[in-house]
Amino acid sequence: MAETLHIKNEISQLTHLDEFLLQSTGSLDLNPGIRMNLKLAIEEAVVNVILYAYPGETDKDIFIHLEHSEKEVCIVITDYGIAFDPTDGEKPDILLPLEKRPVGGLGTFLIKQLMTKVSYCRTGNKNVLTMIKKIH
Repeated sequence: MAETLHIKNEISQLTHLDEFLLQSTGSLDLNPGIRMNLKLAIEEAVVNVILYAYPGETDKDIFIHLEHSEKEVCIVITDYGIAFDPTDGEKPDILLPLEKRPVGGLGTFLIKQLMTKVSYCRTGNKNVLTMIKKIH
């Protein structure tokens, strides 16, 4: 099964993600922990696109494609914003006190912790973030 959600780069659009996730995975018998991991990963990735992919621009496209089997859920987030590879970069030192930590990086760290596999590619003028979660 595969479904795609098209939203704009506005924080108010985040309200569509929960319904989309539930609708797209409703036929699966997901435990609440896995469902929460998927929800957090999608929200974090989409918030990053909303806040950083289109600086100073509004009404830009974000596509969230979800497909699943009985063994895994695959989420592909696509945008046409500035190139950004969330899989690149150093692992943040989460043991440092908050006041000594650099800004940024925790969201992508969280995504990598929640999902089984995370990959990024730039295809033409398009960012493509793929997140896979094993569910059984």
